Amino acid sequence: MTIASSVAAGALPFPFAPRDYFITAGPKIYQLRPPNPPTLFATIPDGGCSNPADHTGITFDKTGIVGFDFNMLVTCKGSGGVWQVQGNGGLDHGNALATVTNIGFFLDHNNQARPIENPAVVPRNFGNHGGELWVTDEDYLDTVTTIPGAVHAIDPNGNVTLDVVEWPGAEAVLVIPDTPCTFCSGGELFQAITLNEQGPYGLYQYLPFNFANLGGNVLVPAETSQGTALVTVDMSGQYVAQVFDTIPGATFEGASFADCDVPTPTPTFTPTATATATATATATSTPTPTPTPSATPIQVSKITPTGTTCTQFKNGTAQTLSSVNYSVSNGVIHNVNPGVFFYWVRVTVPAGSNTLTITQTITTGNFNTFFALASGSNVFDSNCNSVGPTITQNANITTVTFTAPTAGTYFISVKYDPHSVVGMPAPSPGTTVHYDFMTTGVPGSTSGLDLVKQ
Repeated sequence: MTIASSVAAGALPFPFAPRDYFITAGPKIYQLRPPNPPTLFATIPDGGCSNPADHTGITFDKTGIVGFDFNMLVTCKGSGGVWQVQGNGGLDHGNALATVTNIGFFLDHNNQARPIENPAVVPRNFGNHGGELWVTDEDYLDTVTTIPGAVHAIDPNGNVTLDVVEWPGAEAVLVIPDTPCTFCSGGELFQAITLNEQGPYGLYQYLPFNFANLGGNVLVPAETSQGTALVTVDMSGQYVAQVFDTIPGATFEGASFADCDVPTPTPTFTPTATATATATATATSTPTPTPTPSATPIQVSKITPTGTTCTQFKNGTAQTLSSVNYSVSNGVIHNVNPGVFFYWVRVTVPAGSNTLTITQTITTGNFNTFFALASGSNVFDSNCNSVGPTITQNANITTVTFTAPTAGTYFISVKYDPHSVVGMPAPSPGTTVHYDFMTTGVPGSTSGLDLVKQ
């Protein structure tokens, strides 16, 4: 089951109605809009959704990437099939059934269908397979470790990549929201489990602090005792899976984050909303203490001194510049040192035109002049070749636009000139000003710099 969020209202070419429920039953997708009874919305023309009939996957694209376009995406375990379902079925557009289009099939190296489950479209900037639909394959044997379990990916054009991430018994793909949202007794993630495949059964909740600074990364629960993986992207653009949490003996079967993009119910829907909340409250009253993960997002940015090269940043050998010094004469800033610095950030983007914004923020509140853009900024591909960007600044916002020849990892280098603060009244109160630089939508991209009086 999935719920259409407000994002789905932007689906092309036909919008979905936010807060509608969509329920799978083999190849059939039903639309539920209380108090109306369920309505057949679409039928998937794929025998792999009928056999087995209880593992049809369903999700919505929330990235808007061309080809997915905020539409519903459905997976069939028996065939490895992936299907796009448009919003023109059911109650709103005058059609008995929605338009269904095949995107592709997950086949292994022997051309055999993979038994895929529980899909999700990951954020566009999430590594080399950002903006693609990820699926789990708990029985996939062709892994480096030879232990079954992996995550595969497919792009909107049907290009399949097997074994993107390995995790024993991989059961589901869950994107951690950038903005936490809670439900019922304050939980953000709700995880259904059974102990040792026999019971007892329960619903565990994880609180927002468990996901601090992890927005945009991915969780992969396991249908084994391996626990849940946190998948991040390291500085070289590689995916890294590490243990997020384990519950001894637990088999994970279904999980969901509370979704802030799902509108609150209108009075018409109150009976349904109340019933749902009561059921969850009962289930979540019995879990053991909430686990506390320790992982944080991989840092993908750095502020460096002049002379830093793309290769140094790429390889993690670039030095960090933590401060710019200034002197004061007659109450104003008289001089600064060093004369330039660079903000570097690694991003992952699709092929084609891309625009990213970098925001300067003064967190100390004792100064209001931002560092100016200097000549010499650039964007490099994964081999550190320039891609000829256009980089501009308006107040505290730097805008970087470039055309990526291929999807993948790119390195942005923005050169700033501290002389822009010369002649400004000295900071007050206090003499140290702290600046943060952050690339919008890129987890781990915040780096700080202090302006310090000599």
